[in-house]
Amino acid sequence: MSPKGVVVVGTDTDAGKTMVSAALVAGLRDAGIPAGYLKPLASECAPGPGGQVSPDVALLHRLVGLKEPLHTLNPVCLRAPLSPLAAAREEGVELSLAASAASCREFMAGQEFGVIEGVGGLLVPIAPGATFRDLAVELSLPVVVAARPGLGTINHTLLTIQALKGAGLAVVGFIFSHTQPADPDDPSIKQNHALIVEYSGTPFMGALPYLGPRDQITGQALNQAVREHLDLTPIMAVR
Repeated sequence: MSPKGVVVVGTDTDAGKTMVSAALVAGLRDAGIPAGYLKPLASECAPGPGGQVSPDVALLHRLVGLKEPLHTLNPVCLRAPLSPLAAAREEGVELSLAASAASCREFMAGQEFGVIEGVGGLLVPIAPGATFRDLAVELSLPVVVAARPGLGTINHTLLTIQALKGAGLAVVGFIFSHTQPADPDDPSIKQNHALIVEYSGTPFMGALPYLGPRDQITGQALNQAVREHLDLTPIMAVR
């Protein structure tokens, strides 16, 4: 039986991929499915226990209560706040699509259900001649798109979905993630998801509310937000 799982891609950097990934892992575990997590590449890492640490991975690790060491959840952790390929070149690190795909397949082989988080936007360079989309194609897993809820998200989300489908990838759905407090003066927030569904045919799985500053978010608040705001039915159908 093929490993079951999804890849979470963002419409851009800081589009909420980590919170969406955490929500999926938390929601699946709450449903009795022992989901695991991997972020194969990260940049903007900082010194931490045992070496470089991605703040995103550390946040998810804390919120979901994962037991694995951070370095096993994020095999490539680069310092510069750049695309993985640009950051790797600054550090003299050699990246390859084959190595990233191998680390993802090794992870998936040990999971009942795996959630793999992307880096940056879909077409960010992750190795010479390769973008994150190429890695998603190598893995051939269905995809969940994490997007901002506000003005401009229709274009970014539709472009991302089109690029995924054009590469032959199945798009399970899209999730909005409020990484900042909602803007009460932005009238688009109430309408954007419906237009994206209309133009893409992709299910809207809900919107995660802003849960506060990252260092103050709790696992309990995340679990409550998942139960109240997300529809994980499309994820369950992947199994």
